[in-house]
Amino acid sequence: MTAWVAAGDAQAAAAIGVRLERLRAGLTDEKLFVVPGMAGDPGELSTLAAAFTGPQEAYAVAPALADPRYRTVWTMESVAEHMVTAIRQVQPSGPYRLGGYSFGGVLALEMAQQLRAAGEVVQPLFLIEAIYDERYWPRGIWLRALVRRTGRQVLRIARLHPREAISELRVRGGRLIQRVVRRNTEAPDPLQLTALNDGTFRDCAAAALAGYRPRFYDGQITLIASSVDRHFGCDTAQLWAGYARHLDVQAVTGDHVTVMQESTSTAAIAGVIDHRLAMTRENWTGVRPVPGFARPMVLTTMRWFSVARLAHALLEAGFSVSTCRPNGHALELLDGLTVDCRLSRLRQVRSLATAIRRAGPDIILPGDERSLVLLRRLHARVRDADPQLAEVIAHSLGNVGDWSSIGSRTALANEARTLNIPVPATEVVDGVGSLDDWVARHDLPTVLKTDGSWGGRGVTIVREASRTRTAWLTLSKPPTLLRALKRLLVSREAGWLEAWLQHPRSVVNAQQFVEGREAIVTAACVDGETYALVCLEVCEKSYAGGPATVVRVIENPAMAEAARLLVRRFGLSGFCGFDFIISGTGEAHLLELNPRLTPTAHLLVEGDHERSRTIALFPAEVGTFPPGVLDVPVRAASLIKRGERITARRQRGIARIARRLRRKLTA
Repeated sequence: MTAWVAAGDAQAAAAIGVRLERLRAGLTDEKLFVVPGMAGDPGELSTLAAAFTGPQEAYAVAPALADPRYRTVWTMESVAEHMVTAIRQVQPSGPYRLGGYSFGGVLALEMAQQLRAAGEVVQPLFLIEAIYDERYWPRGIWLRALVRRTGRQVLRIARLHPREAISELRVRGGRLIQRVVRRNTEAPDPLQLTALNDGTFRDCAAAALAGYRPRFYDGQITLIASSVDRHFGCDTAQLWAGYARHLDVQAVTGDHVTVMQESTSTAAIAGVIDHRLAMTRENWTGVRPVPGFARPMVLTTMRWFSVARLAHALLEAGFSVSTCRPNGHALELLDGLTVDCRLSRLRQVRSLATAIRRAGPDIILPGDERSLVLLRRLHARVRDADPQLAEVIAHSLGNVGDWSSIGSRTALANEARTLNIPVPATEVVDGVGSLDDWVARHDLPTVLKTDGSWGGRGVTIVREASRTRTAWLTLSKPPTLLRALKRLLVSREAGWLEAWLQHPRSVVNAQQFVEGREAIVTAACVDGETYALVCLEVCEKSYAGGPATVVRVIENPAMAEAARLLVRRFGLSGFCGFDFIISGTGEAHLLELNPRLTPTAHLLVEGDHERSRTIALFPAEVGTFPPGVLDVPVRAASLIKRGERITARRQRGIARIARRLRRKLTA
C-alpha cells in the first residue's frame, strides 16, 4: 500500500508526504520499518525483505517529493517528524523496530531520537552502511578519507589520455578545494542547497543530509557495515564510534552499493536483522548479560577458532567483550571489542594482569587449560597486593578452595560420587607398579589420562598388558626439547618450552573403561547457578580422543542434573563443559569437567539450537555435510573467510597424512 501522511500545518503537508509500502507480510503483529537510501526507492529493499526468515512484517517508509515551492522545508528533523507520524498510523505505540540504508540509516536514527524523546521504546535500531555528511566526520577520519580518495583519483587519471587527464584534473581539483572549504564552515552548505532547484529526490536528500549533525544516541545501535571501502575512503564502524551507548558492529561482504544488490550480501544483512529481532522476543533462549556476567574478557593462549566464534556470539548478544590473546588469533577479526590486548609469549602473567586492569571485566573466560593455569598463577601473585583483581579471578574460576579438585581427574570423580553422579572408577597411578595393581583389580582395557591435558592429548586406552609400562612412561614424562621447539616455532606455543624447562612429570590417572556413546553438556553459569545448558551427543570426532566435530542435540535429564550439581558444588561461573559416556543401558557416566570455553559454547549464546538437530561445527569440509547441518557463522563474513582458510590447510596433502598418523597412534 502507499499512504500520504500530512503533518500539522498545511504548508508542511503540501511540501512533504510519506510513502509507506508493505514489503512483506508477517506471521505476528511485529512490524519492522526500513528507510531506503538516497534514491528514496522502496523497491531497493525488496531483495532484503525477501531474504527475511523471521515472523516480522516489513514496511518501507520513505519521504516523497511534493510541491517544489516548499522544498526548503527539507531537513532531516522535519522529514523524520512526518515519517514518525506515518508509522504511528500503522503502529500507534512501541516498541518500534527501525532500520535504514545509507541516507535512510541516518534518517532512521533521527526518527529513533524523536520517538525516544516522546517516551517510546525503540528496540532495535539498524543502520545499514549509514553515512552522515563528511563535514561532521572526526578530523582524523576525514583527512585519511581525503587522502585515500585523492590517491584513487590520481591513479585513475594517470591511465587516461593526456587531454582527458588535464580536464579531469581540473574537475577533481575543484572538488577537492570545495571539500576543504566546506569542511571548515557551519553555515548552510551552498554546494548542496543549490541542488534544491534541480528537483530530484537525491538532490533534496543530499541537501538535507548536508545540514544534519548526528547526536549521541542513548541506546543500542546495530551497525551493518560493508567489508570493502570503494566509495568514501573511511571505515563505517570508526565513523559511528562514540555515537551510541552501545554500538554493535556487523560486517558483511561487499561495498556500499553491492551490499544491497548482491543476494549473498542481502541474505547476510537479513540474517543479522532476523537474529537481533529474535533476541528481543520473550521466547528467546540465548544467553543474555546478567550481573557478574556482562563484561567478559576472553583469555586464550591457543589459536582455536571456536573462541572467536563464541566472542562474536557474545558481541551479538549485547555483552561488552574484551580479549587477551596471542598474535594471529581469529579474535583480531572482530569489530566492537571494548579492549583487545596481546598476551606476551615470555611474560604471560604480567601481560595478563595489565590487560585485566585495562579492560576492567566482571568475569574472565579462559579459553584453554593454559589460560586456567595463568589465572591461578596470577591470583597467587595478587591475592594480597591487589584484592580487587584477585576477586575477579576467583569469581571467574569458582571456589578457590576447590581449584585442586577441579583440576584433578581423580578428585573430580570422588566429588561426583558423593553427589550420586555415576562415574567410572578413577585413581592416580604414580608408577608402573601402581598401574599393574590397578589392572589387576579392574582388568583391561583401561584408560590413562593426565591432569591438565586437552583435545585427546595425554589420553590413551591400554588394551594389552604388554603396553601398560610404555603407556605410563610416555604419558608421565615431560615433552622433549625437539617437540617443545617445534611447538614454539611452528605453532607459536611457548607453554611447551616452559614445561620442558621445568621438567615436571604429569599426574597420570587410571580410569575404568566404559563402552558406550560419547556425549557432552555445555553450560553457562554464574556463582554456581546454571542458567543455560545444552546436552549433545557426539556423532563424529576429529580423531580418536579428540574434540567433537559433529554433534546432535539431545534431551538427557540425568546429564543436565549432573552438570547443575557440579556447577553448584564448585561455584563455577562462565562457560564449562562436561564429558559423559552413555552406556548400553542408557546410564550417563561422567568422565571429566572442562571449566573453560568449549567448542559448543556459542550454541548457548546464539540460542537457536533445536532438539534432535545435527550440527557440524565450523570450520569443516563444506561438501561433507548436507545443507543446514554445517554451523557456518553467516553473520560474520571475516570468520567465514578465516574458517575456509583453516579448512583449506587441513585438506593439503601433508596435513592429511599427519592426521592419519595421529589417528593410528591414538587408536
